Amino acid sequence: MSGLPRIIASLLNQTCPPDEVHVNIPHVFGRTGESYSFPPDWPTDTRVKVFRVEDLGPATKFAHTVDRIPLDADTIIVVVDDDVLYLQEAIEGLLRAVGRSKTIAVGFSGYRFGPAWETVLAQSDAPVEVVEGWAAFATHRAAFGAGLADYLRAAHASRSCFLHDDVVISNWFAMRGVARMQLATRSVNRRRMRRLGAQLAAGYQAGALHGISAPAVRARESGEHLASLGIWALNSPIPSNHREAP
Repeated sequence: MSGLPRIIASLLNQTCPPDEVHVNIPHVFGRTGESYSFPPDWPTDTRVKVFRVEDLGPATKFAHTVDRIPLDADTIIVVVDDDVLYLQEAIEGLLRAVGRSKTIAVGFSGYRFGPAWETVLAQSDAPVEVVEGWAAFATHRAAFGAGLADYLRAAHASRSCFLHDDVVISNWFAMRGVARMQLATRSVNRRRMRRLGAQLAAGYQAGALHGISAPAVRARESGEHLASLGIWALNSPIPSNHREAP
């Protein structure tokens, strides 16, 4: 919580600032049972809206906002992380890339799966299987469709799915026919974000949200669980006869 004011400031100071910033904060931290306290420098800007919600793991950052916004709203949702300082042109670039499309999700970092479930990062503007939330991604409210809460409830029966929101939401998009794309502009791209120290923590690091479990193992376990439910739609090492077509 102590670092959130800096993160929020990086969003409010964008070249194309958001109409609202939704901060979804659980009543208690699910892993420890601890309650959250607000730092004294919490922003007073009226665009910052705080919602106390159920802890859905990393998906907390977007799932409740999706439920809150009507399905037919002409709204672009930009999903961000709570430990990244976003470069000033980030939102503008994402909005320009999404445009009026309701069938694309665009982010500044994405990847496909290698044969052993390893992450194979895209190196430029390119289609990807998985968009990564830490670098921010944007999509129209319509792309999330209806039924996300029920899907997450089924997915989260697996601890790996609970922790691996990037794979879970990208699979949901694939089921719905929503393309996933990586965007790399001169002013905002994954390499520049890392070079400038924008990413304050990484999910694969000890002490971060995902803990120290190997990402490839977590991805495989997530895929296997979703495939067992007949709702796996990403291209991956899972045999095609174990998947359901989108």
